[in-house]
Parts: sequence; structure tokens; C-alpha cells
Amino acid sequence: MKSKVERVYPGRKIKDVRFYDVPTLVKLLGLTKTTIRKYLRMGRIPGAVRLGRRYFVSAKNINKYLHIE
Repeated sequence: MKSKVERVYPGRKIKDVRFYDVPTLVKLLGLTKTTIRKYLRMGRIPGAVRLGRRYFVSAKNINKYLHIE
């Protein structure tokens, strides 16, 4: 089964973009850690980046998920 999450390896520079990790998303979205990780794996929250075992999502993609933009 192919993952819907783009894999990014350490050392890649991403300038001027704010990324949120899972514990921060728990506070922002009011969901459980398990639910957020499930949404990230399923691709329900767009643009998730995976570094090792940790997931990160940019502020732009969080806004897309919340339909703010």
C-alpha cells in the first residue's frame, strides 16, 4: 500500500515556511493525537511531510484543511 504522505529527508532546507508538529496540531485543532495521525496517513490533512517517524504540516496546508484561504 502506497502512503499518501510525501517523504522528505533531513537536510533539505525549506525557507520562510512555518511547520506544525502533531502535538501543536492537537492544541490547534482540538483533536486527539491518534485522530491527527490517522488524518495525516489518510491524506485528509493535505501536504503532510514526514521526517523519520514525525509528521509536519505547513501553516498554508492547515488553512486549506480548515477552509480559511
